Amino acid sequence: MPTLSPQTTPYYGGGQVLNPANVIKTSGAPSNKLTEDHLGTIAVDNSAGAAYMLMSKSGGVDTWNKLESSGSTGSFTTLTSTGATTLATTGASTNTFGNTTGATSVAISAGSGGINLTGAVTSANAITVTAGNITATAGNFVSSTAGDGIVLNSGTASGTTTATLNGRSGQVTITTPSIAAGATFSFALTNSSITASTTQVLYGLTGGTTGSAITIQSVTNSAGTSTIVLQNASAVTANSGSLVLTFLVLN
Repeated sequence: MPTLSPQTTPYYGGGQVLNPANVIKTSGAPSNKLTEDHLGTIAVDNSAGAAYMLMSKSGGVDTWNKLESSGSTGSFTTLTSTGATTLATTGASTNTFGNTTGATSVAISAGSGGINLTGAVTSANAITVTAGNITATAGNFVSSTAGDGIVLNSGTASGTTTATLNGRSGQVTITTPSIAAGATFSFALTNSSITASTTQVLYGLTGGTTGSAITIQSVTNSAGTSTIVLQNASAVTANSGSLVLTFLVLN
């Protein structure tokens, strides 16, 4: 029978293999001290229930990587699942997911199915939606800090009897409308956010000639248009001053 080299072992795949791997038992994580162990060697820390693989022997040191099948931590550049994936932690511990340092963002792609969350979502920074809606099927949008609230991208426009200003909010100047005492005046606002007669629009009105009493008598909405009828409730003073109409489209 031939004498076996200490660098080989028989019957790996039917014959001798150079530099065979081994399985060793350690007390704690294996040391990076250079040993005679070969690449691919498995080190088992029985007390901690962890396993390591010898991945590199370079620069006079052994480099061991902890194996994830042991239930311990580790690093991945890519983690791909071809089926349903469950990432769960039992108990009340806090889970950290994503990049915790630097400015690199974390992208989560959920396809057309979306992302379903059963718990509360807390963000220390802004939440930005580039497409689609934020919908609350049960619950409210609540701002708990005084002075904070819903900020809309408001615009401005002006006209004598009509104006066009799209968007959810804005300010329209009605230029020098002539409204006699006791008379009414009609103004039409074209706005694509007003989609039907049932759309609710809140209006505010300021300005006008001193002594006149300009109020909003009625509002009639239709798809793309809101018609506002103003009334001069003064019995003696006509209005010729410009009026400022502010609005907020609610639905």
